[in-house]
Amino acid sequence: MMGQGALGDVVVLELGTGVAGPYCGKLLADLGAQVIKVEPPGGDPLRGDGPLHNGESAFFNWLNAGKLGVELDAADARVRALAAKADIIVHGLMGAQADQFETAAREANSHAVIISITPYGRSGERSHWKASPLTEYATSGYGYIAGDPSRAPLSLPGYQAEFHAGLHAATAALAGLSHARDTGEGQLVEISRQEAFLNDHSWLTTIWTHQGVVQQRTGSLYAKCLDGYIFLFNLVAYPDLFVLTERFDKLDDLELQLPLNWMARFAEVFEIFQAYAATRTKQEIYHATQELRIAVTPVSTMEDLANSTHLEARQYFGEVIAGGASFKAPGFPYKLTGTPCAVQGPAPALGQHNEQVFAPRFEWANAAVPHHRPVHAPETPQGPLAGLRVIEMTANWAGPIAGRHLADLGADVIKIELATKPATRALAWVANDLWPEHFNRSGYFNKLNRNKRTVCLNVADPAGRAAFLQLIETADVLIENNSARVMGQLGIGWDTLEQLNPRLVMCSMSGFGATGPERNYSAYGSNIETASGLASLLGYDNTQYFGTGTFYADPVTGNHGSVAILAALHARRTTGKGQWIDMALLEAVNPFIAQQFLEYSVTGAVPQPMGNRSAVYSPQDVYPTFGTDCWLALTVRDGEEWDGLCTVLGRDDWKQDDSLRSAEGRRARAAEIDEAIRTWLSVLDHVTAAEKLQEAGVPAAPVMPNWQLASDNHLHDRGYFVRIRHPEAGTFNFPGFPWRFSRTPASVRRPAPMFAEHNREVFAGVIGMSEDEIEALYAAGVTRDDPDYAELGSL
Repeated sequence: MMGQGALGDVVVLELGTGVAGPYCGKLLADLGAQVIKVEPPGGDPLRGDGPLHNGESAFFNWLNAGKLGVELDAADARVRALAAKADIIVHGLMGAQADQFETAAREANSHAVIISITPYGRSGERSHWKASPLTEYATSGYGYIAGDPSRAPLSLPGYQAEFHAGLHAATAALAGLSHARDTGEGQLVEISRQEAFLNDHSWLTTIWTHQGVVQQRTGSLYAKCLDGYIFLFNLVAYPDLFVLTERFDKLDDLELQLPLNWMARFAEVFEIFQAYAATRTKQEIYHATQELRIAVTPVSTMEDLANSTHLEARQYFGEVIAGGASFKAPGFPYKLTGTPCAVQGPAPALGQHNEQVFAPRFEWANAAVPHHRPVHAPETPQGPLAGLRVIEMTANWAGPIAGRHLADLGADVIKIELATKPATRALAWVANDLWPEHFNRSGYFNKLNRNKRTVCLNVADPAGRAAFLQLIETADVLIENNSARVMGQLGIGWDTLEQLNPRLVMCSMSGFGATGPERNYSAYGSNIETASGLASLLGYDNTQYFGTGTFYADPVTGNHGSVAILAALHARRTTGKGQWIDMALLEAVNPFIAQQFLEYSVTGAVPQPMGNRSAVYSPQDVYPTFGTDCWLALTVRDGEEWDGLCTVLGRDDWKQDDSLRSAEGRRARAAEIDEAIRTWLSVLDHVTAAEKLQEAGVPAAPVMPNWQLASDNHLHDRGYFVRIRHPEAGTFNFPGFPWRFSRTPASVRRPAPMFAEHNREVFAGVIGMSEDEIEALYAAGVTRDDPDYAELGSL
């Protein structure tokens, strides 16, 4: 029986403990898929993760709500029977067990998309490594760049690598499903959690390959106010700040107001902002600055987030049932207006549906879906989304990465740029040198916009708007990440575009969404780190908070956008209609800190930063090693791993000490244990130390800066980096793809476009303009071949 939602005719088989596979399954279930969760005998260990209420994990229940649950060993023949019915199979098996399972699943079902998610991939020298959330963060690129430059780097709490991988898995699942529904051909998709996480950077490795810059920790950028902390975005000049702070003398300093100078002299600006903030509350400052469209946001706690009037107005929050009680929980990361998301029921008890799903009359959601005879064609470089057309009106990161994922998977993506504000053709210039055509040499732009075509078009002009609407008539998808008011003011909002092209899927991304009292507020990804409460979790203690070192909410939002778009396109197969997707960065990032939000919701305790320590495991921390600013992440979770650490440290006496057999006992003697670890590490580099610990069965990893990731043998041996030749910027290695499709692989078919490179190709070839019509656009200034960069480096 077909269910409700965009994926109402899709069956998913989930064999994954922890977070990665289950988060993929959650996204698909909330979109309407029928998800059968297979837990090993004894259950998913995540059932024991906090917060607990009456012995039930609210986090597990939030992650697995709406699924059918069975308890079976992965080798059980009944799992193969379930695989025979599935459209999508997600698993976290490793080694020979994974190989055997995939062989059996392929024999049972040739049209299924089978997705493998492992910490470091199924091949390469780290494929066998043990991993913990901390050690995975260490090798993600994020692990080196947050915190005080004079102290250990900081890691976000929770299962961050697994969330990133699960999210990318959902994109892969729906892209593979699209190909399978068209051709009958399923395929294998491999996802490395490290590569998935590493893919979610903007300029991490690019500033190394293009400029030789090691991205460093910058400390805290948050100003102290009366009741907490407040953040002023530092990469855009805001002269009105000096009006608000009554520092009118600074208005005469025109050099300061140039973007590159503003960044270079931001310490002066911050001092003024700090003095203003010191006598005011964060909400007072927030609303006063946003009235002037200055991107300032409070450092919210989980309590602040739970009481957000804006999120309440958007009806964002959901609920989770645990231990017989209901608690406020993070809602959905997107709002599909045609086929809304819904939680299909509570999380299953262990083995709750064993009998139901094997009953002869069990109603499979995909029972009425006709399957094509599989087409055994050669591997195609076109990708599973070949034939799809996407129009992209985006800047910065969230929108462009959503479009790039679709482009990497084969879609024809046409980017619209404005001559007076080109779409983020700033930052990470080759050699950091502003040549005359520096806008074609930005590593930031070129990384996020490969495989796209581009045109210059002023949509505010009637002729430009007419050309845009002609493009929309040819499109399947429109992605835009402008402020919520922009598209309506231009006369190209959803109400207009829906009438023009009823099959269009439009995805809008803004800081706070299209509705609610703060819809028009300004925010970048780093603003959302503070507004979402994420920054309140990152610190050595509760006396100071830190950002992630980049714009964490941007890739998370863009990746969720890719999932929502593909789900809406799938729904269009049945309904024949497109729909509008409303996304807020504030909402899209919240699932990644769901466990911490639920801690407050269930217990009433506001989570506080713990540095790199764990409330559950001990020892766990980031330790200095031999070398300059070199660090190693280490976690010990059980007795076996403790014995391995003792062996490496040469402390066999600790193995025999009963007081150290538990995490609580080891935590009581943390200073003694930490000193032994530091002494051992003082003569070893972080790579060698990690290898020795892994050989002893201890989860450990080097904290990897950008230069080390860019030259990492494991990543290169796996072919993660792709070499791209750009006609003006030159040839560089760029991060590749977060997924590996066996039949329709992602590929780089063209480098990022030069400004207005495809004007005539698109105007003539796509919308059929004559040469005279194109020249009229040029004559009217509606299109140009070169941008007007009055403000170098502006976002």
